[in-house]
Amino acid sequence: MLKAILRSEFTGGTLDEAVEKGLSEYQCTRAEVDIDIVQAPSKKLFGLLGTRPAVVRLRLMDRAFIARHVTERLLQMSGFCGQVHVHPASDVIEIEMVSDQSSRIIGRHGQALDALNYLVSSMVDRVVADRTRIVLNIDGYREKRQISLQRLARRICSQVRRSGKQGAVNPLPAEEQKTFLNLIIDEPGVEGKAVGQGKDRKIIIYPRKT
Repeated sequence: MLKAILRSEFTGGTLDEAVEKGLSEYQCTRAEVDIDIVQAPSKKLFGLLGTRPAVVRLRLMDRAFIARHVTERLLQMSGFCGQVHVHPASDVIEIEMVSDQSSRIIGRHGQALDALNYLVSSMVDRVVADRTRIVLNIDGYREKRQISLQRLARRICSQVRRSGKQGAVNPLPAEEQKTFLNLIIDEPGVEGKAVGQGKDRKIIIYPRKT
């Protein structure tokens, strides 16, 4: 599957026409693909031979656009309909999905979305040396989840300060654990750390020692 996503052949009356078909299919620029000429076009010879079209092979080179096409194909294979857009930046590649089936793609507590994110990142890592982080998002779920984590952090930290006793947060996905611990850093009078392994790994918040 990955080979078909990364490399395809396109036919046209001229080399430029064949290349443009490929760029239109991939929705990218010449700078984002490697172009090989498979067959140059030819005209009829003395009226005996038919014309031969141009054939080119395009191979995606850019990590962001490979991630987008991998995401599109995985959604299609899973039976989901939607659009996929890429927002590359210097430190992260955000893949934004739009679908009327967003709740199913997100899954319980974002587990389906995180699993898809992991699969896309793993597949792209196999073919691209660049390791810029890939983040899949849909219908603003990541932003909404960030707000929920901020509220949770403030609430638990407030309880710990008020009671003087430690509090705990139920297991979170690995990425959200990092986010939550970073949020606690900005809270006065408390500290936090992750304890346990795997799915049982929790975050403990306790009063900061003076």
